[in-house]
Amino acid sequence: MDTKQNIRPEIMEGIRKHIAPLGQLEKAELLEISPGHARVKIDIKEDALNFYGNLHGGFIFSLCDMVAGMSAYAYEFANVTQQASINFLRAYQTGTLYAEGNAVHKGRHTVVVPVTVSTEEGKLIASATVTMFLVSPLS
Repeated sequence: MDTKQNIRPEIMEGIRKHIAPLGQLEKAELLEISPGHARVKIDIKEDALNFYGNLHGGFIFSLCDMVAGMSAYAYEFANVTQQASINFLRAYQTGTLYAEGNAVHKGRHTVVVPVTVSTEEGKLIASATVTMFLVSPLS
C-alpha cells in the first residue's frame, strides 16, 4: 500500500529532511563527575539542528539521558534508563550548552537524576528527570 500517494512532492521533500543524523553528541566534554553527579559541556553545531533550525529535541533528550547514566555509573553500577521525562523550555540554535545531573534518590535498584540543560549565560533550555535502573555492581 503506497501511503505517500496524496502527499505533494515539496511536502514529501520536507518530510524526508526530518530524517537526518544528529551530530556530535560524542564530543561532549566531561567537566565534573562524582557518585550521583555529572556535568558536561557541549558545543552545538548546525548538524545537531532540526529541519526548523533549532536544536533537535532528540539531541537534548539524548544528552540528558547520557548525563543521568554517567551520574548513576559513578556509583559503580551498570545501569539502563527505566523512565524519563523532559520539558523543553526554549528553542536554541548553536553555541555552548551545559548539562548537569544531580541525583535526588539512590535506592537498591534505582537512581533518580534531575538533569538541566542551560546556556553559558545560565538560561535554562530543558529540564528532565531520568530514573536509571541499577543492573549490577561493576567489578
